[in-house]
Amino acid sequence: MIHQILALFAATEVFIYVFMELITQLEPVRRVISQKARWYDLVFFTLFFGGFSIFGTYTGIILPSGAISSIRDLGPMVAGLVAGPLVGLGAGLIGGVHRYFLGGFVCIPCGIATVLAGLIGGLVYLLAKKKLISIFHAMLLAIGVELLHGAIVLAIAQPFDEALRATVTAVPAMMIADAMGIAICFIILERVSKEIKAGHERHWGRRAQGL
Repeated sequence: MIHQILALFAATEVFIYVFMELITQLEPVRRVISQKARWYDLVFFTLFFGGFSIFGTYTGIILPSGAISSIRDLGPMVAGLVAGPLVGLGAGLIGGVHRYFLGGFVCIPCGIATVLAGLIGGLVYLLAKKKLISIFHAMLLAIGVELLHGAIVLAIAQPFDEALRATVTAVPAMMIADAMGIAICFIILERVSKEIKAGHERHWGRRAQGL
């Protein structure tokens, strides 16, 4: 199990960091973060984080059973936490439907779990009054989402013995990789949010001086 955790961590965390550093420099994403998004910014955000979910599947580790230990749920979860339930749901559908068409005996529960990850992130966004939650709470949410993912697999996938074996093998690695991954995402998001706010304050300060 330790090998599984280290392998998934090594395969994903650098990618998460680079992806977030690059995408948060794009103006549509910065408008979403600052809650000044237009409808097409939200579509862009949905597509990017849905693509992030798909890439998370491909960077995952294929188990002997055919199940995939991955960070697929992370993209939709972050999308929901930053932009709300519709964006989270959209990103989750992209990642979840893609996972379904890859097939395997866990394709249905894994697809459902990814959709729910985005929706749950969006509901938390509303409960937090459209503000970023703390890094610690984001990590707890990621762990909770992966526990739910495992529960859905156990409830739906057959045969149960195979589902149990896949869950016990994959979910601990996914919990740790997603928790660390969402911490990286939120460290970058908090920094960018402060940069945007400081930029707005400088802009209005210069305008006030000009007046």
